[in-house]
Amino acid sequence: MVTLAVAAILLAIAVPALRVFIQNNREDAEADSLISSLDYARSEAVKRDANVEACASVVGAATPACSDATAWSTGWIVETSGPAPTVLQVKSPLQGGNTLSGTFNGAGVTHITFEPNGFVKAAAGSGLYNTTYFTLCDSRGAPYARDIEISAVGAVEASPTPGQTLNGQALACP
Repeated sequence: MVTLAVAAILLAIAVPALRVFIQNNREDAEADSLISSLDYARSEAVKRDANVEACASVVGAATPACSDATAWSTGWIVETSGPAPTVLQVKSPLQGGNTLSGTFNGAGVTHITFEPNGFVKAAAGSGLYNTTYFTLCDSRGAPYARDIEISAVGAVEASPTPGQTLNGQALACP
């Protein structure tokens, strides 16, 4: 009886901690996956001396393609730009109900295009290079959200502190 009571107490303590551990690892892995894809797109743009983009896509489709109507949470691809794009990489949808949103100058982003010099191509009509922000959220909300930023020169960096941007501002989840 004593052994069962001790086991029950240990389970009551361990199960919630295991859930948090799984959520943290899932969020870290998904952030790392996006960072890896963005770094890959940048390196391919430089290597190929051509524009390469990472974009939101419905990955379960027969032929994944960039879509302005698709959220990053459904997956993304890396492809060459142009009239006949070549898909270079396909990433699966996010797990556990996690969401991923991108913004540039306050507007939603579904495409990130890297130029042959490694810089991020300016958004149409903006005439400016600026930082693009991604926010990765799970069911725990903004205090646990992850920030991933792409500078105008194409450097990709994630905030080391959950719930905050690189410069320490609080994140908000959609």
